[in-house]
Amino acid sequence: MVTMILKIIIFFIALGWIFSSLLRYFLNSKLKKFADQVQAAQREEARKKNKPKDGNVNVDFVPGDQKKGSSGNISGGDYIDYEEVKD
Repeated sequence: MVTMILKIIIFFIALGWIFSSLLRYFLNSKLKKFADQVQAAQREEARKKNKPKDGNVNVDFVPGDQKKGSSGNISGGDYIDYEEVKD
């Protein structure tokens, strides 16, 4: 009697382990497929968003006030402002 109950318990444990393994496998495959679809949709949306229309240029980054070569950035010596004269 005890051995029969023990066999039934072992059978249900094995059955539960097999079903959980199969369920985990199928859920992982479905989740991976869903993630791939979402990534493809995001790539397509980003491609459409980043493409300028009718030759217009989109500027995503505008640098701050950086005056390169201006007299405010010179730390030493004499600075002589000049204009180039073309003949």
